[in-house]
Formats: sequence, C-alpha cells, structure tokens
Amino acid sequence: MLKRLSLLLITLLCLPAVIWAQQSLKGFVVDQESGKPIEGANLYLKELKQGTSSLKDGSFHFPNVKAEEYQLSVTFVGYEDCKLLIDTRKASNAIKIEMKRNVTILDGVNISAQAVRETEQVVKLAAPLKDIPLTTSSVGQELIKQTGVNSIHEALKYTTGVKPLVNYGGFQTFTMRGFGAPVIMLDGVRDERMNFSNSAPFTSLAAVERIEFLKGPASVLYGHTAVGGILNVVRKQPTKDFHANFSASYGSWNTTRVELGSGNKISDKLSYRFDAGFSDTDGWRDAEDKTLNGYLALNYEMSDNDLFEFRIAGNNDTYGTETGLPSVKYDVFDTNDNLLYKQGELPTTFDRKQRYNDPADFLDHENWNASIKYTRKLGENSKLQIHTAYSDDLIDYFSTEELSYLTSDNAIYNSYYMKGDAKKYICLDSLQRTFPLRFSHETKTFQNTIDFSTKFDLAGLEHNFNAGYFYMYIDRKSYSGYSVGTDVTGKGLFAKIAVVNPVLYQGDLETKFSKVKIYNENVHGLFFQDLISVSSKVKVLLGARYDRFDMGNQSGKVQSGRNISDKTGQKSIINHSFTYRLGTVYQPSENLSLYASYANFFKPKRTVFNENFIYLDKDGKEFTPTDGKEVFEPEDGYQLEAGFKFQSNAKLHINGSVYYIKKNNIVEYLGKSDEDKRIYGQVGVIDSKGFDLELNYKPFDNLSFIGGYGFNIAKYRKFSDNAYQNSKEGNYIRNNPKNHVFAWAYYNLPENMIKGLSVGFGMDYNDKMYVNSSNSYSLPRYYLFDASIDYRKKNFYGKLKVNNLFDKNYYSSTVYSNQYIPGMERNFTLTVGMDI
Repeated sequence: MLKRLSLLLITLLCLPAVIWAQQSLKGFVVDQESGKPIEGANLYLKELKQGTSSLKDGSFHFPNVKAEEYQLSVTFVGYEDCKLLIDTRKASNAIKIEMKRNVTILDGVNISAQAVRETEQVVKLAAPLKDIPLTTSSVGQELIKQTGVNSIHEALKYTTGVKPLVNYGGFQTFTMRGFGAPVIMLDGVRDERMNFSNSAPFTSLAAVERIEFLKGPASVLYGHTAVGGILNVVRKQPTKDFHANFSASYGSWNTTRVELGSGNKISDKLSYRFDAGFSDTDGWRDAEDKTLNGYLALNYEMSDNDLFEFRIAGNNDTYGTETGLPSVKYDVFDTNDNLLYKQGELPTTFDRKQRYNDPADFLDHENWNASIKYTRKLGENSKLQIHTAYSDDLIDYFSTEELSYLTSDNAIYNSYYMKGDAKKYICLDSLQRTFPLRFSHETKTFQNTIDFSTKFDLAGLEHNFNAGYFYMYIDRKSYSGYSVGTDVTGKGLFAKIAVVNPVLYQGDLETKFSKVKIYNENVHGLFFQDLISVSSKVKVLLGARYDRFDMGNQSGKVQSGRNISDKTGQKSIINHSFTYRLGTVYQPSENLSLYASYANFFKPKRTVFNENFIYLDKDGKEFTPTDGKEVFEPEDGYQLEAGFKFQSNAKLHINGSVYYIKKNNIVEYLGKSDEDKRIYGQVGVIDSKGFDLELNYKPFDNLSFIGGYGFNIAKYRKFSDNAYQNSKEGNYIRNNPKNHVFAWAYYNLPENMIKGLSVGFGMDYNDKMYVNSSNSYSLPRYYLFDASIDYRKKNFYGKLKVNNLFDKNYYSSTVYSNQYIPGMERNFTLTVGMDI
C-alpha cells in the first residue's frame, strides 16, 4: 500500500493529465513551463521491460499493451525524473506528461538535452542516442552562453576528439581524431570549402543553437571525405511563443559585440526566428577583426502533415591576417661558436604582442546561403523530407606570409648556422617579408537531399529505417597571383623590418590575379540505414551508401580583375565508392548502453596533372599521369570503435569510446626538386588510435560540471622510400596533441546568500603538438584557465568573463611550421543583456 501511495504521489508531482488507452499506450511528453513537446525523452514500462522515446511532436506509443497496471518511468536530460502508475483497464486515449526542468544542467557532451532532442540532425535517426552505436558530442546554447565564446573554434574546446586551430588570422580548421580536411555542415548541409583547402573562415555564433560532433568516419551518412568526423552547426529555430534576446559586450583590445534575436508566431501556421550579430576589435597583436551577420528562419505548417522550413543568412567579415613569429630553422651559434638557439627556438628579442605583417594585408569573407526543407508526414511513423540548399561564398586574401631572416655567405652578421660544411651568417635583428601571397576562392554550391524515414515491424523485429538520395553541384573558381614581382609589385615588396620597434609600412603594394583554376563537381549518392531492435536490450545498426564523384577541371588566365580568358579544355575525374557501417548496442540495464561498430570511408583525390610537377607512386617511383585522367588513387580506410553511454537519472552522464582508424593511399607534398618542381607522392598509410571520455555531473541542484579527456596517437605507419625525402614512417601527424583535457564548472549561489549570482571556472589542457610531418617543429603543451561571474535579475543579466586567467604564455598555431602564433594574453569581456 505504501509503495502504491508513493507512486501516486510522484505522479501528482509530475503533473500529468492522464487519459488511458486499452490494448495500447499513447501519449505526449511536454515541458511543464512552456508546454513545448520534448523529443527524445526515454519512457520505460518496468513490468514489460519495454522502452521507447518521444518523437518530434512529443508523442510516444507502446503497442500491444495488455489491460493491466504498469509503472511508467520517464527520464530526459535536464529534467526531473518522472514515475507514473498507469492502469490501462480504464478507458481513455492518451497521456500528457508534463516534465519539470532541472536547474543549471549544462548542454556539454553528447548526452545534452539538445543533442538528444535532435538526433535526426546529425545521425538521421529519430531515436535516443543510447540506442545508436555511434559516438557524438554537442556544445549547446547554455554552455555557449556560460563560457561567453563567440567562435566555433572557441566552442570546440569543450569537447574531445577535435583540435580546433586558427591560421593566417581567420582561417579555421580542425583535426578530428588525427585527421584534417574535415567535413563541416550547416543545418545538415555540407560546406565543401575545407575539402579543397583544409581551412575556411566561419562567422560568429550569433545565430547558432549548438554545434554537434559525430566522431569517426561518417561516409555512410554524408559521403566522401568524412574520415575523422562531422561537425554540424545547428542554427536557432522558429518559435510559436515570443522569445527575444539582446546583449552588448565590451572587452580587451577595444572589443565590442552586439547580438540580438527574436522569435514568435506570425499566424497559427507561420512562425519565425531572426538573429543578427556585429563585432569589432583592435585585436590581440593588432589583428583587427570585424564580423557582421544576419539570419532569418521561417516555419510554415501548411497542415498537420506538411511543414516548410525556410532559412536565409549572410555575413560580411574582415579579419586581420597573422603570420606569427619565425623560429630559427637551424642551430644558431655566435662568433665564438657558442650555441645561441636550437632549431625551432624563438630569439628572445621578440615581443609577443608585435605583429610583423604588412599593414596592407587583408582577409575578407562574404557568404550568403539559403535553404528550404519540406517535411511530409506519411503516417504515424513515416515521413518524407526534401532539403534543398544553395550557398555563395567569397574568400579574398592577401598576406605577406613568409618572414625570413637575412643571411649572407660573408661574416657581416654576428651569428651563423651550418649549411653543409660551410658557415651561413644570419641576422637575428631584422626580418624580410619574402613571400606575399594573393588568392581568392569563389565557391557556389547547390545541394538536394531526399530522405525517407519510417518505423515498422518485420519478422518480430522493430525497424527504424532511413534511406535517401543526395545530389551536390559545386562551381569553384580559385584565382591566384603568386608571381612575385609581376602579380605583387610596389615599393613595399621584400620589405626589411626591425625585430625591435619595427616600421611596418615600407611602401605601397599592388596586387592582381594572373591565373585561375576552375572546378565543376557533380556528386550523386544513394544511402540507407536501419536501426533494428532485436530485443529491448539489443539494437543493431546497418548502413550502406553508393557515391559517384565526377570532377571537371580546367585552368585559365586572368586579364584584369576577375576576367577569365584562354581557358583550357575541361578534363574530368570520375570515382565510384561503396561505404558501409555495422554496429550493435547492448543495454544490460536501463541506464547503461554498450556499443561497437565498424565503418569504412572514401576520399577522392582532386589532384590534376601539371607538367611542372613530379609524381611518385606507392613504391616511391616517378610516373607520368595521363593528362585528364585520375592522378592518384582515392584514399580509403576504416574505423573500429567500441564504447559505452551511462546515465544515472539527471545527475551523472558518462560516455566513453575507444577506436582505431586506418587510412590508406595518403598523398603528401614532398618539397621541390633541384629544378624547382613541386613533388607529390602517394606514399603510404596513417593510423590513429585513442579513446575519448566525457561526463556531465550535477551533484546538487545549483552545481553543474562537465569534463572530458581525449587521448590520440596518429602516426605514419608506412611511408615509401623515395629519392626526394626521407621516410616519415613512425612520425606523428601534425596538429594533433596526444592528450587533451577540458573542464567547466558552474555554480549558482544559494538564494540565502546572493540571489541571482553565478560563478564559472574552466580549464583547457593541450599536450605538445608537432606542427610538421617531419616532427622537427613542435608547440609546447599548455594549461589555460578561464573564469566567469554572472548576475541575473528576472530577464536581465550581466556577465564578466576572463580568459587565460593566469596570463599563460603559449602558442596556439603556426604558419609554415616554423612561424609560431602567440596565444592571447589574459583578456576580459563584460556583457550586459536580456532574455525574454
């Protein structure tokens, strides 16, 4: 009797409006305060040992339930657990379960509320993450607000398996589980820019709801090149009730930032979301950055079964370029033969705050993109989606990239290094800008995905099935002005500047384009995946994909501006690939999932024949490709992974995985020959192995903690001997620290102390990182600590965030391997704002 009274009391506390159904159990899960449906809530019938999850509209369904009394438990990250006593013998139709939100829970890792709610976004399956044998992570809106980050690379400090980097001032790139050239997506739409050049600018996070990270190969879901993982940037969605936000920030180096947004329904069928952001800064090391972006989203519910989603956004950003501080490339001695600096060390005369770029350098980024998605419900468990998107992107860049020391064969300087058996004298007091680089990329991308999802029972097994067709067309023009003295001219060319108190302006520089490379790509893909419930404890995921990759390429001359002439005939490269995935999940208890998976991947090579290049095959031997044909075989490989997902109510969530990835047919740039020809070779094999561990812990209602530890070793396992470069077999892959640890704690002070006051404290550790494949240059390990203090009263708040709290000297990245980019010194941001 006491047990029954307790369950009935818990039911009343959960505030359900209960209506029962005979022979089946249906209902809805909603947020108690807003009434919004909760997708991904876990529901479990104890007596039947059956579980299910709520769908996008909050609905759930247990079919074929006998007319008896059951205990139903409902759990969802960020909400208090709910237990109800259900009697299906009473005549009713549906249950409405209102869940109460927890306080201070963080959207930090792959068990975050947002990530569970939107599993379809990144894994294309409407199922709880605990049922899926994949490793995912998410940085959600709450964590973005608490940590005060405003860029994708800052946000990704709070996950494992990815190393974010910023090069040349504004080009962002990511090493995922040891591999570069990542696949980035915007609301599930591929951004192809990084597949061409490994890096690209991204605008601020003003319109971003969260950033999802699907770890490991994902070619089955998203096609070619998805080796180390997929990043999906999810923007804010329209709302049917009124929400608005505004914030203004001021910080170090005259940094100002303004963000505003709102959402509401325009009519019963039409709702919107609008966001805009502006930022301006003098910048660390005087690297001035400006961002301006806007975003509009509209949802039109034509009927209960038909939904149109329209998105349009644009940005116009400018970044200060960054070429770092040049370390010495050789051991340097003074005239008394005493060692001054070892290879890779920086002379002590450098000021970390001083930038040596030409003042005329620039990086401009303009983008606009639009998409429309149509969703048609075909039944209770089936739907069809058609997602069409277009993007127009322009990157315009000029920078005096290379900084060199003055040298001489004569003893005119007071230090030297050995070049062979001869002394080469070097001046460490001055630098010369030796390689100004001018280029521009225009990338226009059209994509369309047709996606069908359904759930059905077959042979006593429940299937969660998804299949579709993908098409992408890319039109990319890469303009270049690399000819120094012809494309780049002026009094400032090859300027010499002092290390101490430099005069940065040394005369005007004029630039122009002389050449262009034109790419036209068509990609077709057919895919399917099926999540099979073998039992309430065992799930199996099967997936396969076929892709056809057709790249046309040609080159031309540029007469003036961007006017193209003398185009060559178009040549094409055609590749086919078949990728697949097999995974299984075992759930020994309601709180624990164990999983394992195997997946392969495919990456076509865009290398086209150039008569001025030298090509080496897998055996390190020179060969002459057939003009217009494929030069190198596609890269391919596989991943083996095993992991676990543990959830203990809403207090503790832990996810861990161990993996091994092998990548074959890698292509490397091997330097230049004596005839100044560039050398490329398909030289060998890379493998990557490691593990990730992430947790979200909430010991008390007013205290939350997230943390993670990632370990990875990625090395060259095979490297063909050749006449141009020593084997790199056994060397570490560049830009990939072996160990990474992060943590962030957030504490709301009790109301009897200071009501509305919160404090946060975080740590980010990065291990030593090699920055070239020869492992001759590296950046030392570092710890960074951040802290914040927030005060909120009703809808208004103020926030002070301090980064690099203990003013640690460190280097964040490199240019040309030996030019080290100093990380920011201690800095602050003060923000005031309101949320309605």
